[in-house]
Amino acid sequence: MRRILLLFCCLALAAPAHALRCGTGVVSTGDSTMKLLQYCGEPTMREQQERRVPTRSYDQFRGAYYDDYIAVPYEIWTYNFGPRRFVQRITIEDGKIKQIESAGYGYR
Repeated sequence: MRRILLLFCCLALAAPAHALRCGTGVVSTGDSTMKLLQYCGEPTMREQQERRVPTRSYDQFRGAYYDDYIAVPYEIWTYNFGPRRFVQRITIEDGKIKQIESAGYGYR
């Protein structure tokens, strides 16, 4: 019974899967890049990406709708915390954390 209680306490204190612990701070989805930089510092790498979002537009000259795409820019920040922790890939969109994912053990 004691082991189960200890396990439950450890799980309750652990950061959720959509969060990242840096030192004494925790950042999670929805947090700003300012908070991420404050707790975790500069990333090892920054990638600029864009995704295309379909939208319907109206052409006044033809009098018909047509399919169009809008480019939505985003960044992927990669943090390498060394060989004892997982590399973290953080998707940033509109200055906010959209996704946090692990990418295997880090390197020196």
